[in-house]
Amino acid sequence: MKQEETITIHCNTLEEWHNWLKENHLKEKSVAIIINKKHTGKGTISHLDSMKEAIKFGWIDTTIKRLDENHYIRNFRRRTDKSTWSNNTLSYAKDLHEQNKLFPEGLKRYHEGLAKPTLDHGIPKNPDTPKDLKEALKGNKEAQSNFNKLSKSNKRIYLRWIIKAKLPETRKNRIQSTISRLNRNEKPGTLKSE
Repeated sequence: MKQEETITIHCNTLEEWHNWLKENHLKEKSVAIIINKKHTGKGTISHLDSMKEAIKFGWIDTTIKRLDENHYIRNFRRRTDKSTWSNNTLSYAKDLHEQNKLFPEGLKRYHEGLAKPTLDHGIPKNPDTPKDLKEALKGNKEAQSNFNKLSKSNKRIYLRWIIKAKLPETRKNRIQSTISRLNRNEKPGTLKSE
């Protein structure tokens, strides 16, 4: 099976991103955008703005990586019939819909998203620390200390990632990975599904 190639573009403004999507949202399946970091003083696009623009056309962001000291690269994909939505993404799409800013493909994908369970389905927005994670943290002072210093949002990302595990072995692996990351004082960033 031939692996699809992701094209790379450089966008300095939200208008450039909008224009690319308008022209290519039905032609391409994925794109990697090189975006200037704020400190460069060059044009840049915020994560939220770029994501909302993508939602308008039925696309979604996937990963972001540091490219070099002046740029990062954010990946986007066109949604498919199998795509699932998070509660946050649905709320952004709802706002865009109410403002009449969704293009036909974005509106189609939004309606599909409303008809399916979300990625967050059944998971509390602000979960308590599970017992098994508490036990693992008790045995590791460095990880415990770094966990306690995390912002609420980063703590929530770790907790929800652990809670989302469907199999006991996956949950165990995610707890071990969380402890390992906390020992290195790492924020959750992009956590892999295991």
